[in-house]
Amino acid sequence: MGPLVSESAPCGERKQAVRCAIMRNHGPLMSSQRMSRPQALLLDAGNTVVFLDHAVVAETLAELGHDVALASLASALRTANQHYARALRGGAAHEDGWQHFMASWLAAAGVEAAAVASAVVRLRAVHDEFNLWRRVPPGLIEALGQLSETGVSLGIVSNSEGKLARLFAQLGLDHAFDIIIDSAVEGVRKPDPEIFHRACRRLAIEPSDCLYAGDIPEVDVVGAQQAGLAGVLIDPFDVYPDYQDAPRYPSVAALVTDLLGTAAPRPGLHPSGDES
Repeated sequence: MGPLVSESAPCGERKQAVRCAIMRNHGPLMSSQRMSRPQALLLDAGNTVVFLDHAVVAETLAELGHDVALASLASALRTANQHYARALRGGAAHEDGWQHFMASWLAAAGVEAAAVASAVVRLRAVHDEFNLWRRVPPGLIEALGQLSETGVSLGIVSNSEGKLARLFAQLGLDHAFDIIIDSAVEGVRKPDPEIFHRACRRLAIEPSDCLYAGDIPEVDVVGAQQAGLAGVLIDPFDVYPDYQDAPRYPSVAALVTDLLGTAAPRPGLHPSGDES
């Protein structure tokens, strides 16, 4: 799908000059630019809106005879996400990437090497039934509510497994979003431009008036930019400390604070803070 308004329309018709620049150059917003408030904010789900429930993981590991502290699971996340990022860049499929992430995470958290494979199998079964990514960061819902009150539409666009709407209903998140796009339901995955365009069509908002935020540069930021949206990186575990191709935030709440025009970490900077 092309833009809902022709790319040849005068830049003066755009509400924000930064979005005009995106349409003209099809390039990323540089990290030195302050974000302009979009008409719609679209978000990834995992590691952006919902995070791993460490308590459930620790309980599952304990049932298998592995005593792993919550602090160990939290501290191992950066290493595991770095391994996951490398696996994706190497062409790993979604399921292979999931297995790779879990194995790396458990090993870094202290699970014995010989026991990692069986633990991953068990956690996969728990995830299929329960969804391990179900922890919502404190303050996120309130921040999104404040942004919504300004007239910004909110949506989810996620490479998921067909159960995202149910999960968000269980967590009380469904009412926070105008649309939830689940790749398994839609039959198309990021970074395909169609999944982004589908979200824009359902909101009746041009891609150039939408901002997308997610935690994987190649899938989320580049995918959004190639579809004509602005893209920013959410980097809660500081996996990409040197990333300069788009604004980088430690959390969605920090991004929303910036969009609301109040004090916020500058894009491209990653202040210390525990998102685990």
